[in-house]
Amino acid sequence: MSMEDQERSVRLGLDTIRKLIAAEEPDVEILSMDEALGSGRGDNYTSMLYRLSVKGRKRGPAGEEQPWERSIIYKVLPESQERRDAFKSELLFRNEVVFYTKVWPALMELQTEGKVVFNGVAKIYIARDDLIAMEDLRAKGFKMADRRKGLQVDKLKHVLKALAGFHALSLTLKDLRPEVFARLSNPENAKAGEAVQETLFRMENVEWYRQYYRTATSNAFKMVSEGLPESLEPRRDEILGKFRDFLKEDTFFSTMCKLTAAQGPLTVVCHGDCWTNNFLFKEKNDPDSEAVCLVDFQLVRVGSLALDLAYIFYCCTSGELRKVYMTQLLQHYHRHLMSALYTLNPAAESTKDPATMWNLLTEEMHRCSLFGLGSALDMLPISTCTSDQAPDVYEGKEASERMLAPPPAGAECTRLMTDLVVELVNNRAI
Repeated sequence: MSMEDQERSVRLGLDTIRKLIAAEEPDVEILSMDEALGSGRGDNYTSMLYRLSVKGRKRGPAGEEQPWERSIIYKVLPESQERRDAFKSELLFRNEVVFYTKVWPALMELQTEGKVVFNGVAKIYIARDDLIAMEDLRAKGFKMADRRKGLQVDKLKHVLKALAGFHALSLTLKDLRPEVFARLSNPENAKAGEAVQETLFRMENVEWYRQYYRTATSNAFKMVSEGLPESLEPRRDEILGKFRDFLKEDTFFSTMCKLTAAQGPLTVVCHGDCWTNNFLFKEKNDPDSEAVCLVDFQLVRVGSLALDLAYIFYCCTSGELRKVYMTQLLQHYHRHLMSALYTLNPAAESTKDPATMWNLLTEEMHRCSLFGLGSALDMLPISTCTSDQAPDVYEGKEASERMLAPPPAGAECTRLMTDLVVELVNNRAI
């Protein structure tokens, strides 16, 4: 087997598992391990997930033996180099490793002496450039929502509370340890594995993604053109004209780059990929534990916290839900953000004036609406497609044309995209 083939077939073996468990629980003897796929087709794109069921026995204080088991999730790069290249999987993987090894520990250091505002990140066993192993949150009662149904109000409230705590940690780090935040967010430190970086919307990628977004923008425009209801026919030229201007090939990608790169008072470490599949929900609410865990930090970026919020609202909800609940849900997020900031640092300037923070938040949401729309161009097709329409990352090879195009859009995707464009035109966001 060549070195290249070895690199493409990284697996978490029994010997490694024994060492990992022995470091934490030396009185456990591992007897067996079974492996299965950790995600379904269409649920994950840039890496391959596997679930390990590890069984053994544990010695008690008096020497007695009792059954022991543990479930572990691990992710590796796609076996196909073609797919790795198409999704820039190696860059994304390194970015996630930096989050787990550098950023998250720095944020956790702020949560001492009962100041816990967010702890919804899985325990990590290994985080290296080709493999990440973590606890299986399913064993703790967490499960994924149905990506094709999106997020409803009850789950959105849990997600927004979790994100408020997560974002508050970054804002507090900027206040209390600005030099640490600066180091972790400086792109020049990324190559050394000391900082996260923008992995997608950077101008050096414009040619790389040109064909992908050429297809995505064409599909989206066709959806809205065909999906516009008869009642809006008198405004067809206005709506489609504004949407067409946003989608122009010579400006679309640069607009997205500017939106993600902008810095300001609400700059935080963003999750970066806030779609339905990256939130795991506790099946039974426990007041002493997190209701939501965030997973998949490959697209983590430093930017406005509104980037995460726009992604959630415009890629994971319907126009009907936003029309009725969006202001209420933003207020819910704002309330928990202020509470978390006060818990972490009562003396901070940001905790003293909720009205100022609300104004900043609504201004940023308006500015970042275009980012939500740009993200929806491919996320709505991905979220609504059937499993058999989605690319299969477990396949060895595929035609590049298929990898570099969003899944085909159906009626539900057309409805969601049309409602979103009309909403943003009405809100004068485009």
